[in-house]
Amino acid sequence: MSDPALPAARKARQEQPSGRQAPASVGRQESGVALPGFLASALTTLLLVAVASGLAWYVIGNRPLLAVLATLLLGAVGAAALLLLRRQARQAQHDVQALGAFAQHLRSGDVGAALRAVRADAPGATTVWGDDTATERVDTGTPASQFDVQAREVEVALGERERRWQARMRLSADWHWETDAALVLNWVSQDLASLVKLGVQPGDLIGHRLDAVPLFDPPEGGWPLVLERMTQRKALREVQIEVRRRGRSPVWVALNARAHFDDEGQFTGYEGVGRDITEERIAMLRLAESERRHAMMAELAADWYWQTDAEHRIVDLGPVARALVGARVDQVLGRPRWEAFADGASDAEWAAHRADLEAQRPFRGFEFSVRQAGHALRWVSISGVPRLDARQRFIGYHGVGRDVTLKKRAERLLLTRNEQLERLVNARTAELEQSNRDLEAFARQLAHELRTPISQVVGLTDLLKSTSWERLADNEREWLRLAGQAAREMSHTVTALLELARSTSTALLLETVDLSALAESVIAELPWLERAAQVQWTIQPGLEAHCSAPLARVVLTNLLGNAAKFTRDVAVPRVVFERDADGVFVVRDNGAGFDAKQADALFQPFVRLHRGDQFQGTGLGLSIVRRIIERHGGAISAHGEPNHGARFAFRFTRTRSAAVADDSDDVAA
Repeated sequence: MSDPALPAARKARQEQPSGRQAPASVGRQESGVALPGFLASALTTLLLVAVASGLAWYVIGNRPLLAVLATLLLGAVGAAALLLLRRQARQAQHDVQALGAFAQHLRSGDVGAALRAVRADAPGATTVWGDDTATERVDTGTPASQFDVQAREVEVALGERERRWQARMRLSADWHWETDAALVLNWVSQDLASLVKLGVQPGDLIGHRLDAVPLFDPPEGGWPLVLERMTQRKALREVQIEVRRRGRSPVWVALNARAHFDDEGQFTGYEGVGRDITEERIAMLRLAESERRHAMMAELAADWYWQTDAEHRIVDLGPVARALVGARVDQVLGRPRWEAFADGASDAEWAAHRADLEAQRPFRGFEFSVRQAGHALRWVSISGVPRLDARQRFIGYHGVGRDVTLKKRAERLLLTRNEQLERLVNARTAELEQSNRDLEAFARQLAHELRTPISQVVGLTDLLKSTSWERLADNEREWLRLAGQAAREMSHTVTALLELARSTSTALLLETVDLSALAESVIAELPWLERAAQVQWTIQPGLEAHCSAPLARVVLTNLLGNAAKFTRDVAVPRVVFERDADGVFVVRDNGAGFDAKQADALFQPFVRLHRGDQFQGTGLGLSIVRRIIERHGGAISAHGEPNHGARFAFRFTRTRSAAVADDSDDVAA
């Protein structure tokens, strides 16, 4: 059954309940009319033949043979006329029957059957010799009757219209419905069960009013408003309802309908369509929820929205901004910002801001002050972007603003505190520099004061050795030797103390230093030591660092000198200076080594892990090295094992990864 024709069929049945008998009755009525017409034509033909015969006899007179021939000819003509009249009567009867069947199928809504009825009941072509069947017409080429031609034109036109309507119905997501005069649904689209349409059976809707369909939830405003409009015979526009389908997710549909009236103006019900608006409804609900969230955020946030027109006049301000402006809000709206808050920024700042606006550039973080009578000065920060219409034409700016008064006060307080702190730091730095200068001067003076008597003691002991060594007893000689040794060690200690003081006060002139070449120079200048074997030095070439060259020499002198000293008794002494995979410089040896637990004590002044009679020294060398490395922002570490050598790893500057790791450790701690 064809759905689009069903409404017309239903109306036809309402107008003519006995539609099924209509074609037969029409045929009988038309047949009754055709039979008297045929008899009248026959009688008229016979009358004409009789009149013609009488005239022939009258004209011919004494020529009987010619009269007989004329009479026979007139009789043949009359017979032919009778046969033609008979064919016309039959054709009329067939036409009536075909039209009756066509109308009956249309009333039932079956357009296809109506077209087939036209093809089946169409009469054949009529000639003076009788009837031709459809097959005979095809075989003989006899032209079809006028009815047959018109029937075929109707068939083609209705078939094409039906095809287009069916295609439209299949491709459309709309579905159709109708009610009777009591507003009860009595017809819906037969393909309503399709998920594209609604996904429910027609029986779930037929027999119910819209407000009584179990699957329909009331629209906004309720069913009474809808029924009131239907009672008033008004059209329904976009009545949105939710359909809760069994075993499936609910959908939203929009109903549109209009009242229908018959030819006499009597109300017969409503006819309408339903349209799936689920995606539109979900999008609308999401948009509404998003707007609700944004409205809540706008109410709770300290920011506000603002908007200007193409002339940069303020046309809209948020409630926070209105409260900030206070009674001046009427003076602010409709004016450019540089006129409403002329004293809020300098002329140069307003000029730069206006240049951004004239160039239609986005801007961010423009700050100006707002003065309100009876209140403290407030500061605001605004950001904005150009507004464009649908044709990409500039129509103004819009953006957000924020009250930054607390931040400005904090910045001002911080600036004041920073100035105070800077003055305090400068004062303390000056005091510290003066103290360092005094300490260095004291160290130099002390070294000078100590070196003179120590040098005298050393000189006197040497003089006594050269003049009286033979006359002294053995114990006296030992006393003289110990006195000279003590004086020399004290001289070395004074020199080391002076070097330690200089290591903390010498200016850092950083440059790229070739540590490999510097190490070779230091090795060549190391003092001679009595040892078991010569040291095997391994210096990695191309070692460079960004540091102070004089202080780097002090570092290598102490580290390489210690390595040479503590490998004195080793049979095959080896010392290596290299850089590992992490970029750390390493000095390692296979000498006496030390206990790893005492590694931190090595860098304390005057701390020694070996006996003085075994390895001489002041205990200040590694302290000097550590201070120099730390002044460069680096670090040094010691690793060792007794009788298996020592390893010192250092870097002059800390890498970014090491600094981050140390900061992470501090935070974790």
